Amino acid sequence: MNLLLLNRSDLIAENKAEIFGEKVRHLNEILKLNPGNEVRVGILNGKKGKAVIEKIETERAILAFELNEDPLPKIPLSVIVALARPKVLSRLISDLVSYGVSKIEIIQTYFGDKGYWENELFTEKGMAEVVGKGLEQSMDTIPPEISLIKRFGPYSNDILPEYTAKSGCYIALPGDFPKIGEIEKGKSNIIAIGPERGFTKYEANQFITAGFKPVSLGNRIIRTEAAVHSCVAHFI
Repeated sequence: MNLLLLNRSDLIAENKAEIFGEKVRHLNEILKLNPGNEVRVGILNGKKGKAVIEKIETERAILAFELNEDPLPKIPLSVIVALARPKVLSRLISDLVSYGVSKIEIIQTYFGDKGYWENELFTEKGMAEVVGKGLEQSMDTIPPEISLIKRFGPYSNDILPEYTAKSGCYIALPGDFPKIGEIEKGKSNIIAIGPERGFTKYEANQFITAGFKPVSLGNRIIRTEAAVHSCVAHFI
């Protein structure tokens, strides 16, 4: 935790917060902070700054803070990633939040197990936890827009064509395509990455028909996580 992320519900006064549970345990056990010590803090969807610990107990702490820093701007990149195992996606979402991408879309594909949608990750609480980890890691307070797309057909027919009218759109595919490091990124970009078994021919054609340009990450089959990091690195 490089930044302690506060919710507005934590506020007990204009410049004072009361926190409980895991965040307090982190202050106690990992950072080993005491009353009078400072910690970096930020308000979700707000500014960031420093806080002084006024009181800290086993499960409760009171902080007095001053927020005078704006969060870093988002990078102009949206990432479309196929539904994968929840453990993989939880790490990916946190990492994408840390990168500072503008938008994340998790989409259902043929090789994505529909039962994954029932995982706790996709609850309000579960998503808040993984997003919070990413924000705290990167010392940010503004989460990206996150969309869960459970029906590929309507999405590919109605939404994807709208994207290509406004952004540089790419899909990572195996084959003799330009390497992602060779493409010229635009002012706004979108990259689509499939599951480890890849997009089906139909799914890939839907992206290409909508105007997405195929790009290659090489001839090797790599994990979804590696593909996402390789693609995002080009646009940072």
